[in-house]
Amino acid sequence: MDVKIIGYDLKEDVVARCGQIAEKYGYGGLEFVRADVTRDRLYDREIDMIVSLHACDTATDFALDYAIKKNAEYIFSVPCCQHEINAGIGKGGELDLLLSHGIIKERLSALLTDSIRAAVLEDMGYQVDMIEFTDFEHSPKNIMIRARRGGGKSDRGRRQALALAERYGFEQKLLALNMP
Repeated sequence: MDVKIIGYDLKEDVVARCGQIAEKYGYGGLEFVRADVTRDRLYDREIDMIVSLHACDTATDFALDYAIKKNAEYIFSVPCCQHEINAGIGKGGELDLLLSHGIIKERLSALLTDSIRAAVLEDMGYQVDMIEFTDFEHSPKNIMIRARRGGGKSDRGRRQALALAERYGFEQKLLALNMP
């Protein structure tokens, strides 16, 4: 297949090393670029697939938002370090019991973050499922969000997420970037 693959990373040494490996093995369609998905201009042509592996905290949200805005056919995302909700969530309802202990609060926040991401993607016209990316014994960051363009558009999931955000006082970047 004649494909063009662009890999982005913040670290120049990672970009250089990956570029050397691509060159060594003759992968002419594979290019690596130092860029920040939260602020730099990325590839501006048609994109078929976005893969986001362990983009920390809100970098995953910016990658997903980029995929939505580019109308990517497929999205594969393995989120990492979901700190945003954990930092802002407060007590305010039925979930209070789950917010009393730090480790439970952290895990709940990570699951809530990825649930909101799935809801936003579904509302934006993607069919979404979540799978176990790797065994939990190897990494606690083991959820992969898979999405394929082709679902109906809605605002139901985002409205539910907004209600939770208002009730518990947190923010979530992908939701904020795609408000109903």
